Amino acid sequence: MTLWMIRSELPSDFHAIAELHALAFAYSFGMGETTLVSTLRTRKNFEPELSLVCVLNDQVIGHILFTPQDFLIEGNKVNGLMLSPLAVHPDYQKLGVGSALITEGLRNARDKGYELSTVLGHPHFYTRFGFKGKAWMDEKVKIPLETIFITEPVPSIRERRVELADLPKLRDMWESTYGHSPFSIIPGNSLLDWISPANTIQASAILIDEELAGYVRYNVADPGLITMVIAIDSAAFIHITHYLKGKLNPLQYTHLLLPISSLSPLLHQLDWAYDISNETYAEYMVIVLDGPTRPILLSYFNDIQNGTKTRGFLIWPTEFDLC
Repeated sequence: MTLWMIRSELPSDFHAIAELHALAFAYSFGMGETTLVSTLRTRKNFEPELSLVCVLNDQVIGHILFTPQDFLIEGNKVNGLMLSPLAVHPDYQKLGVGSALITEGLRNARDKGYELSTVLGHPHFYTRFGFKGKAWMDEKVKIPLETIFITEPVPSIRERRVELADLPKLRDMWESTYGHSPFSIIPGNSLLDWISPANTIQASAILIDEELAGYVRYNVADPGLITMVIAIDSAAFIHITHYLKGKLNPLQYTHLLLPISSLSPLLHQLDWAYDISNETYAEYMVIVLDGPTRPILLSYFNDIQNGTKTRGFLIWPTEFDLC
């Protein structure tokens, strides 16, 4: 009987992997996961040993990708991974290919010293490997459009493309906006971490009176769909919020939804009325692996399951704008 083999990807596998994801993810007219894999390969910290293929008779019938990613968990920088995507050829599904890829991938991850992995996946499947759901949440500040107004003179505000020289200041803004979250994804130091590969998403530096004062990512066709916003201080945040309101059609929107935690210091000077919404799902999954922070991580994720600690809020890297 011929058995499949699992190994690390080779450059000669790239076309087969791309075609596999196009076959496995047929939910749209595009090539979301196919393009995502190609884009994640361009990361400086990409590890081919964590991109595994399952091969049967010289045919790639499965693929899994673990991408290195730094996380911040209760003030601790954690060397982690994002599991995404996982694909099995439609002709070979429900035969254990996906399970074998996950098992081997997690073994590799442990051997390399990674401390956790996230996945956005089916809970009934991934829990078999030790993943636990509801590991983070979506949180938004919901501001009625009618309350967003400024009585003082409005400064000049414009968007431009992010430049390399912006990155240190943007990282500081991220720290003050999201760094307080008990669980967050730390953005990288590359320009590629701040500009979007998706032509449907605009990732802009925000200039107030020609000074860098913030950053925003939103859907070009529907600017009410905002995936990230940061500001240098509360005053800049107020002006950026007012600017974003101006992009919305009041016949379509009654509120501006901003992906910011209720704990953010940017809200301290906000006089407008607002509500906080947060939701979590069983599909928001994490597994704690090995390493020096394992006891801290196990304690934290057990506490959020017990309701004694607050869930974190993840802003996904720009590559995931493709899906």
